[in-house]
Amino acid sequence: MKIDTNIISTFGVVLLLLISTGANAIPAFARKNNISCTACHTAWPSLNSVGRTYKENGYRFSPIQTPQVKITEDLKWDESLPASVLLVARPYDKKGSGEAKVRAIHEAELMIAGPMGEKMSGFFELEAEDEVTNDIGLDAGIHAAQLTYNHAPGFNLQFGYQSLLAFDPYLTYSAHTRMTRGHLSVLDQSFGGADNDARLRDSRQSVIAYGRPIDNLFYGVSLSGVGGDSEGEDASTITARFAYDIKPGLMIGLLSISGSCPAGATNCTVERDYSRTGFDFQIELDHLIVSGALLNATDDNATATAELENNAQYVQVLYTNQSNGRANWAPLIRIDNYEKLDGSETIDELTLGFNYYFTDNVRGMVEWWDRSGEGSTADDDRFTLQLFAAF
Repeated sequence: MKIDTNIISTFGVVLLLLISTGANAIPAFARKNNISCTACHTAWPSLNSVGRTYKENGYRFSPIQTPQVKITEDLKWDESLPASVLLVARPYDKKGSGEAKVRAIHEAELMIAGPMGEKMSGFFELEAEDEVTNDIGLDAGIHAAQLTYNHAPGFNLQFGYQSLLAFDPYLTYSAHTRMTRGHLSVLDQSFGGADNDARLRDSRQSVIAYGRPIDNLFYGVSLSGVGGDSEGEDASTITARFAYDIKPGLMIGLLSISGSCPAGATNCTVERDYSRTGFDFQIELDHLIVSGALLNATDDNATATAELENNAQYVQVLYTNQSNGRANWAPLIRIDNYEKLDGSETIDELTLGFNYYFTDNVRGMVEWWDRSGEGSTADDDRFTLQLFAAF
């Protein structure tokens, strides 16, 4: 792969600017609770066990956490509204098959989340990306929103417009805590297309019940519409998710999804059934996190006269070097493999990344990605420089 001569100088200038600004902004949750980001993140944005509990409890460290301000017996809330802004710069992005791009601001996100009383919590994310533009710049939209009734650790009820498994605190099937430019293969494929040609990471309407009936068992069940349908018409997708901590730092999980795309949906001229069955794991050893998943997908074809079957899997290894209680740098390697066209085409992807933390909430990333396979999917590679800043 040929790299333009200005890559190193461009990245170097950006890094020097970040260092010289002495960026020490504190994201909303850390600011609200007066704690370091590393209390909930092994290496931001990857969650540790404390962060998973905080997420499950509706952004509380304890299921019972009295809001700071009491207006009446029935109206109580926190004194501050936790709001954060995430800016993502991609000063250099080059595919082997395309031209180099200077995507100075690639993405901007506004996130508001937190308790809305003793039992209620909410999350809202407004996102704008350079891949969706209009005549005044980046086009914005609601990427995710959720309202949750936090009854008890064993039972929580959530109403959300979000990716199918956004409620899962382990996030082995979620893009919300990814540390790479590219997405996990199990999330980024529409497989046979019977889920309205959507991917697991695409937003949809969902009603979810989740919780921990015992400390080491997490469950989640949901009723959802198909991906890409903002109204959840004729919702019939049932998701069941179970994750079991064999011991601290060792999780195994199971996933089952089944549903149908109604006739007349954007990508379904006739009613089409689909299912997804998965197994996943996560191992945490000091500063090392190893995770992976295997997903089997079955879809009716476009005329619902035959079934298409495709598999996808990944294994990812993340190491975090820490000092003085926070992450310094974190290399990552991931291997993805997935099928297309009823298993007749197999694609392999390799991702090598290196993350450097200037502060808890400012991260620089260098990534190289390579794709190879058989059939109509062309071999390709990509080199990306990316910067993240949250405050």
